[in-house]
Amino acid sequence: METILGKINMALLFKILLEIVLLCAALNISNFLINNIFKKISLKLRDLETKKQYNTLRLILLSVAGTIVFLFFGTNILQDMGIDMKPILATAGVFGIAIGFGAKRFVEDVISGLNILLTGQVRVGDVVIISGTEGTVERVTITMIVLRSADGTLHFIRNGLIDRISNRTRTFAYAVFDITVAYKEDIKHVIEVLKNLGEEFKNDPYYKNHVLEDIEVLGLDSFLDSSILLKCKIKTTPQSQWEVKRKFNLLIKEKFDELGIEIPFPQVVVTQAE
Repeated sequence: METILGKINMALLFKILLEIVLLCAALNISNFLINNIFKKISLKLRDLETKKQYNTLRLILLSVAGTIVFLFFGTNILQDMGIDMKPILATAGVFGIAIGFGAKRFVEDVISGLNILLTGQVRVGDVVIISGTEGTVERVTITMIVLRSADGTLHFIRNGLIDRISNRTRTFAYAVFDITVAYKEDIKHVIEVLKNLGEEFKNDPYYKNHVLEDIEVLGLDSFLDSSILLKCKIKTTPQSQWEVKRKFNLLIKEKFDELGIEIPFPQVVVTQAE
């Protein structure tokens, strides 16, 4: 009984194997070229925001190049095996048109994705809030955005569902502080202490590269039940605001303890009637 394998002669088998080897080589070469080109570009860049934009573009090009290579070699291999591609392509074309009319969600995702990519609303590495979900952008495609939250959860969000993106690491950020002190404290003195502490912090050998401007003490913000709330903020480089906030909070606590400035905490006084 004649089989398909029997029809394949050694020359054809060798040609197919060669095309598979060329497919793997083309994938590796395209990935190598794209990665190296963007690596060289990245080394010349100093702006973190621009680096993120180029890294996102690199990942998209890798995906597109891989798809083109697979389609090109895959079509040739099928043709060499004696499979007529014309009916398949014609069927795929008709099927694709049918899907194009019916797959409203897919079309919405693609249109929204193109808008997000072209306007640079998010880049790989950004920390964003999308549809109430906060996380670091791990991947951006024309159909979805993949976020990794702080607890490690991976979120896949369709671009067509996105109506608002809050980017927390674009261009610059603010480390915002809500500082409470007792009513008995001299507020002008506390504000002066915060300004001096901010100046010292800005000149720190490590943090001076993360702090963009002098500390901005906004002043007395509100009167609470047992304390006075002061608000201040420090302008930082993107993604540095959390580290700056943790470190500066520690410095505030140490300085207030040193100067005897009271940071009140809720207390309950119980009076027992005799």
